[in-house]
Amino acid sequence: MKRIWRGWYLLVLMAGCMHQELVTEVVDGDTFRLASGETVRIIGINTPEISEPGGDIAKDIATQMLLGKKVRLQRDVRNKDDYNRLLRYVYIGDRFINAELARLGYAEARFYPPDTLRMKEIVEAERAAIRGRRGLWSFSVFQMPDTSGIVMRDTGTVAVSNAVVSWREASKFYNQQRTVEGKIVAANNTGKVCFLNFDRDWKEHFTAVIFAGDYDKFPRNPEDHYLNRTVRVTGLIKEYKGKPEIVVKSPTQIQIIK
Repeated sequence: MKRIWRGWYLLVLMAGCMHQELVTEVVDGDTFRLASGETVRIIGINTPEISEPGGDIAKDIATQMLLGKKVRLQRDVRNKDDYNRLLRYVYIGDRFINAELARLGYAEARFYPPDTLRMKEIVEAERAAIRGRRGLWSFSVFQMPDTSGIVMRDTGTVAVSNAVVSWREASKFYNQQRTVEGKIVAANNTGKVCFLNFDRDWKEHFTAVIFAGDYDKFPRNPEDHYLNRTVRVTGLIKEYKGKPEIVVKSPTQIQIIK
């Protein structure tokens, strides 16, 4: 029965790829609009926001690929996200745009279960970009996945240091690799993202973020495992909505201080 259901599901997905839509506007590196008025979020990847380092470059690359082109769209399990955007894999001819953006180094792999149908292909494309230091990886714009086994050189655009800084000082080191120390006093797992907060005023202060696509690497219920622990979190400090955060892709990035 499972085999029959999966075969039917794949047929539905393939049928969903047949219709072509015209791209009339590119919003940023992973979002565009169609002539129908719908907005599409390219799934399985993430690009910097326009206000972030590399965001304008990622948008330019996506614009070159997509604007004025007719695309075929394939859905996974979910149809739309919380912002009413269509969640889709995108094709132009035989080009798989999601993987191509990752392969060129202008997008990082990021998945939110249950939409993981093309995860292996996109992750492999991301790793090829890291090995070749392509696109934004040459400027250390993205957080390095620990599982790649690849050590990035210092390009001069991002400072690299083993110095430990307090979570209160994290905002001084945007776009730099640092180890941030503090106690996790509040945590929240939405199912898609786990937030490990170092202050109860989490909207203003440093947060470590684990995305659902990486949950299987971490202890079960990371929001409970790390709560009330003093930790050191190592990674690239990025600004998100006016506050500092580190995206944690591997448990080796979090050291519990006993």
